[in-house]
Amino acid sequence: MIATHERLELRVPVPASDGSGADWEIAATVHLPATESLVDRPPVFVGMPGAGYSRQYYDLPEPGYSEAEYHVARGTVVVALDHLGVGDSSIPPLEVTTLATVAAANHAAVAEIVDRLRHGTLSAGRGPITPAAVIGAGQSMGGFILAAMQAYHRSFDGVAMLGSSMAATQLPRRPDAPEIVIPAGATPDEAAMIVLGATDWRWAFHWDDVLPSLVDADLAGGLPIRQTAPIWGSVTTPGLVNALVLPGVVAAEVAQIDVPVLLARGERDVCAPPIEELAAFTGVTDIASFVAPRMAHMHNFAGTRQQFWNRIDAFITQVATATVAAGH
Repeated sequence: MIATHERLELRVPVPASDGSGADWEIAATVHLPATESLVDRPPVFVGMPGAGYSRQYYDLPEPGYSEAEYHVARGTVVVALDHLGVGDSSIPPLEVTTLATVAAANHAAVAEIVDRLRHGTLSAGRGPITPAAVIGAGQSMGGFILAAMQAYHRSFDGVAMLGSSMAATQLPRRPDAPEIVIPAGATPDEAAMIVLGATDWRWAFHWDDVLPSLVDADLAGGLPIRQTAPIWGSVTTPGLVNALVLPGVVAAEVAQIDVPVLLARGERDVCAPPIEELAAFTGVTDIASFVAPRMAHMHNFAGTRQQFWNRIDAFITQVATATVAAGH
């Protein structure tokens, strides 16, 4: 990775809800623009990964593949989180890491980091930074957690669901593959096992032109449950993950969102048709959909990744401009 900006590694204490009396910790990397290029009120972009991935997904160790570097170069402060139960964060038992619990832990971590930014206590030598807006983004599983954070805690001024289906997760299938049938009455765990067991992960996750070295490293430890993980991966996932294959699993949460929304996905992704995804956001007055060409589910590996990041950057600018204009 090119050292074009400052990376701060944090472990943020958040209240535990498991009765242990001890705090959990959320691991985060804060990417700060160089002091001389920091604008007066930069936007803050919070990136949250999908299942099987860590916060390093936003800072892939291949020149030109770091989304964090891309946004920081445009004046945005980037915060990448490991969810509770993921990567370097605390790993409670699976039954503890429900959607509500993970959303609460993430929200507490984001609130603490933003507060430290505002008060200049995040890093020695850095003064206070007043964000123009705080924008949340969740890739795949991260989008479900993002929806819960916004519904339960109003964590963000705008939200971007990235390859995350709010209508019905549909893992992409090769054209000649047989249809997956989930029996009526199947439990979430049973449905998940049927879907995941029939998935061609190389096809679903990576377009044909992705660097073979990156694809091989990404798949080497196994998916969807990793036995070993590359730097951008995680061998653990929250307990909430299996329920995410069920249609409308966060419909109630999505209906409560009333801030600007960006739904962005790859040409080959896990989402329902855009019109179905858009229809889930019944409380939103500002919503957009973007489909990146020649891109599969793991967007930041794709040859067209900069088109994707550019659309996200435009959304960050839009939300920041509107938030400042509203006097927030």
